[in-house]
Amino acid sequence: MKRRSGFRALPAAMLAFAAAVWPGPKAEAAPSAARAAAERIESQGMLPLLAAMAIGIAVSVIAVLAFLQMTSRGKSMKEDESRPANSDLFASNQAGSGSNDEAEEGDDLGYTIPLRSLGDASDGIERRKAAIAGAHEPRLVGVAGQLAGASYSLADRPLAIGRDGHQCELVYPDGHAEISRKHCTVSYDSSRGVFSLVDHGSSNGTYLPDGTRLAAGDRRELRAGDRFSLPGGEQWFEVDV
Repeated sequence: MKRRSGFRALPAAMLAFAAAVWPGPKAEAAPSAARAAAERIESQGMLPLLAAMAIGIAVSVIAVLAFLQMTSRGKSMKEDESRPANSDLFASNQAGSGSNDEAEEGDDLGYTIPLRSLGDASDGIERRKAAIAGAHEPRLVGVAGQLAGASYSLADRPLAIGRDGHQCELVYPDGHAEISRKHCTVSYDSSRGVFSLVDHGSSNGTYLPDGTRLAAGDRRELRAGDRFSLPGGEQWFEVDV
């Protein structure tokens, strides 16, 4: 009797073991459901992040466009403010240049200054002039040439001869190319009663009646009645009292 009950219990135990080892349909369905739920949660969590990124990009683009528009508007306003002043200046200078034949070509604003006008203004301020000699005072007399017959005083200050009116009292025109801009100077020493002649390194020299050429910077004493000439032998001077 004991053997028969043991044989009957063996199939039941084998069936129970097989049921435990062999996965049923519910065991397979559980992992797939878990994965689907995890993917659903993950996808739902990404949506707010993507939405926030899209909003941030849109705000940045709008800010950049607004900045560019403000910059362009400010630049155009500055150009509009500066244009009337420049245009008025250009128009006034164009009107003035139409009546002035000596005006030269101007710059972009049409602003010009005639060179001759500058020279005239400077001449009026800086030009040096020689005084006419009075009776019985030391003087320089033009004997021959352009200043023949003129008499200039040496009592108060020396007299420089040349082509530059800002450095010389006795001025020759630019046509006398043989004469330097500041050629020579004549002065009078009242304490000693003698005249002095100095050449300022002229290109063509200052000469005594015997043909001697004064060296540059060499001071030569003259007495009343002595003469000297500028290059070319046409411009002669005499010192006298």
